[in-house]
Amino acid sequence: MGLLVVPEVRQMRRGDLRMVAGLSEQLGYPVGADELLERFTSIIDREDHGLFVCPGSPGWVHVFGVTLLESEGYAEVGGLVVDQEFRRRGVGRILMLAAEDWALEHGHGRIRLYSGAHRKEAYAFYPALGYQQPRPGMFQKRLK
Repeated sequence: MGLLVVPEVRQMRRGDLRMVAGLSEQLGYPVGADELLERFTSIIDREDHGLFVCPGSPGWVHVFGVTLLESEGYAEVGGLVVDQEFRRRGVGRILMLAAEDWALEHGHGRIRLYSGAHRKEAYAFYPALGYQQPRPGMFQKRLK
């Protein structure tokens, strides 16, 4: 019986951007190196955003806080991508746990994300993690 290897999750670094760009392209969101660096630079030091990677099992997640006047705020996953060769190995689950931990650490009691109906795997993945689908395209989970 082999040992379970849990992918490393850490904060995204500038050196990860080539991987991030490649994975974004796999998902259908190609981005140029200069544009990605500009976006990364504008986000990385903000306390209301979290950028995490699994460098050995290529994947990344971007989570950010949404503060509202009229109702409870939440954390939102802006992007989650796992290399197509590493899917169904727990990498996405580990990245989503990192996003959920970030949300709780930043005072958010719920987390949500949006996914297009054409992403059939996502429509099975998120409910398996305990996410509800209050309306088409939106997944949400109460964290506390």
